[in-house]
Amino acid sequence: MVLIKKFPLDQKANTSLTVYLHEENPEFHRIEQRPFVLVIPGGGYSFCSEREAEPIALKFLANGYHAGVLRYHVGANRDFDLALQDAEQSMAIIAGLTEGAKVDQEKIAVIGFSAGGHLAAAMSTLSDKKPSLCMLGYPAILDSFAQVMHVKAPSLAECVTEKTPPTFLFSTFEDNVVPIENSLLYLRALEEHEVPFETHIFQKGKHGLSLGNKWNGNSDDMVDPRFAQWFDLCIEWMEINWQAQATTLESAVSTDPWQASLKELFSVKTNQELLLTHLPQLTNRSNYKIIRNLSFAQLCELAPDRYPKKQVTQWLEALEWPVLKA
Repeated sequence: MVLIKKFPLDQKANTSLTVYLHEENPEFHRIEQRPFVLVIPGGGYSFCSEREAEPIALKFLANGYHAGVLRYHVGANRDFDLALQDAEQSMAIIAGLTEGAKVDQEKIAVIGFSAGGHLAAAMSTLSDKKPSLCMLGYPAILDSFAQVMHVKAPSLAECVTEKTPPTFLFSTFEDNVVPIENSLLYLRALEEHEVPFETHIFQKGKHGLSLGNKWNGNSDDMVDPRFAQWFDLCIEWMEINWQAQATTLESAVSTDPWQASLKELFSVKTNQELLLTHLPQLTNRSNYKIIRNLSFAQLCELAPDRYPKKQVTQWLEALEWPVLKA
């Protein structure tokens, strides 16, 4: 059985959060908690597309997740800041569902399409309470496109930080509404801040394909079976990332600096000056990217003349260690 409940957010603007929750059943007794996926439909901040709302939520529901649909400030009430408040209020409501619906608060993801992708990216970069994972479908990202949508918002590619959650982005090269530049610059920002991401940019396909199947396409050219693969790829990606996060939380303190990556060692502020003294090439970001995931043990093995083990041992003795793995 599924419990559907609507939470009004701003009655004047007709904004709301509708949740779709799996009710407890003895047949599912082994399931202690379920992830939650918050769906944010697009519509250029003019309306909320129904093709990117409940059908998406029900698809995630059918895969075992709780889901919700956010209908935010659009049309005559369009306002980016108020829309972001709608999203943040929804996250607070979802947090209150824990006891009755067994929502796993460590596994709350957001998925947004087009303008909804803009809002989902804003939640992932600007909000204090961020989702654990973010999925973006043909998202509007840049401030230039915010102007097209008649909302005042920053370029979200410039708002990415190392705290931005892992991101799954799917779009099409031929997008006829939101230039693919929006996606590419956001991906570049994620890479610059070492935020894990997976992307699928399909060559063919118009804007607003939603699930890409015949039940959700409002015309024949909005049905694209190849693009429709994004959903199964997304589910797989979510599970991989949540499993990785659980493994990270359970990981113990590493006590061997020889096996720690340079990135781990460099993350300790008091180590940075010493590391830069011995490895000045780290000041160059391109060089840093090349060797950041290598350990000193690997460096000594790959370049023993440049990194003699005796000398490196002295360096390591001066570093602060252990640290918790990030």
